[in-house]
Amino acid sequence: MDVDDIKNILLKNLALDEAYVSLYKDNYQIIAVSHIFYDGMTELERHKIIYAPLMKYILNNEIHSISIQAFNPQEWNKKRGLCDV
Repeated sequence: MDVDDIKNILLKNLALDEAYVSLYKDNYQIIAVSHIFYDGMTELERHKIIYAPLMKYILNNEIHSISIQAFNPQEWNKKRGLCDV
């Protein structure tokens, strides 16, 4: 499974504004940006949302390891150093 497969699964199944997927060894790094990640939502809650459409691939060992960062658009803009408009 390559990074484009993971990205397409996430974009197809979740209301994401942006998704970035990279691979280092067998660890997929995922950055997801969406309005579904509201202020006050815990990191665990956000991760569960990302894991849901990937679970069957994790269970059959097509995906071994995942690192997730999930942001709402305001958090993502702040992380990238952009001003809220």
